[in-house]
Amino acid sequence: MTSARINSASSPASSAEWYGSMLGFETIYHADEAGWSELQTNTTGVTIGLGEHTEPAPGNCVPVFGVADLDAARHKLEQAKVCFDGETDVVEGMVKTATFYDPDGNGMMLAQDLTGGAEKRVANDR
Repeated sequence: MTSARINSASSPASSAEWYGSMLGFETIYHADEAGWSELQTNTTGVTIGLGEHTEPAPGNCVPVFGVADLDAARHKLEQAKVCFDGETDVVEGMVKTATFYDPDGNGMMLAQDLTGGAEKRVANDR
């Protein structure tokens, strides 16, 4: 399992709720006394930790989450008032990306593979 403390949060418990409702992550546990929450991402074996800071300091790593349809995922998040950093970037034939922020200002990115690589990997696994 891969685990990383990626984000500072003013309230790990409420941030965990945001990650659950916006990204579908499941809370593994909260440790209120330690100011810590850990979440299971939608990628098997990859978890993230949210550490409490009285003054969150965004700028940690920027996790990138692969999605099959970036436009649909972005639209869903925008409907929930999630803030994005500008327009979606597209490198034709390679990748489509969009950067967005959690309520504490931590940056994250959605990415859609445009190479056809995901489809090739699925076909090869059959």
